Amino acid sequence: MFQINSDTLKADTLKLDTLIREGIAEPIRIQIQESKDGFDWNVWFLLLGVLSLIAAVAIPFIQKKYEERKAKYGFHLYIKKRLGVVWNLLTYDKFEYKQPTTAESMDDLQLTFDTLVFRFEKDFQKNKDTIHPLFAFGVLFNLQKLLMTVYRVQQALTTIDLNNLDEKTLEYGDKLSKSEHHKLTGIYMLIEHYISITSHHDKFDSLQAIKRQVKDKRWTGLIVENTVLQNQGIILKDMQYLKENEISINEILNVNKLLIQELKSYFDFDKLEKRKRNRAV
Repeated sequence: MFQINSDTLKADTLKLDTLIREGIAEPIRIQIQESKDGFDWNVWFLLLGVLSLIAAVAIPFIQKKYEERKAKYGFHLYIKKRLGVVWNLLTYDKFEYKQPTTAESMDDLQLTFDTLVFRFEKDFQKNKDTIHPLFAFGVLFNLQKLLMTVYRVQQALTTIDLNNLDEKTLEYGDKLSKSEHHKLTGIYMLIEHYISITSHHDKFDSLQAIKRQVKDKRWTGLIVENTVLQNQGIILKDMQYLKENEISINEILNVNKLLIQELKSYFDFDKLEKRKRNRAV
């Protein structure tokens, strides 16, 4: 029969209790050391959070600005398409201009209409009292050429529906600056009055030295006789008529200068010319 010694059991139990107490009093210590090249993920997550917040705020703003810019650009194309023929006539197309250089010779220049208007204004003031047939012929020819271009501008403007332009301006009004609104208002007002002003003051269809060629009630060209310079009486009579109607000439010149100015301002003509020059270099 197996017997347990009580003294031995007590001794073993005492040792076990001692080991347990020592284990609790002295817990196992573990030291974790980070590598010197370790990455701080907390900073990384913080950076991602900040970038996400910025993107959430910035992307809608950028998208809105892009849509506004796109709509504004489309509106400018719409206006330019409607005014394109007039814009080209006033600023890009070139026209013949007679420039007397001596008493017996004359240069045939090619000028844009905006340049032609100012050149004619200067030459008319200089030569309106001339009795020299060549200089007088130059003034008469250049006036008729100027008025023929004015006629073409009139025809182009009659094809523009101002009500539709005004509706489009109101539609895109929140995308246009105050300056752009002002420019468009100036253009619309001038278009409304341009035809009436130029038609009322064009009193020069009766000139004899340089006649107007009309077909089906439309002005199609100029008629210049080969012997016109030999008929000084007709030339000087026409020049006297111009002097008597100088106010009308000035009114026509002024309304054209205003229209050219407004269109150039709206389409940033100086910036376009600078860009063109830079591309040519």
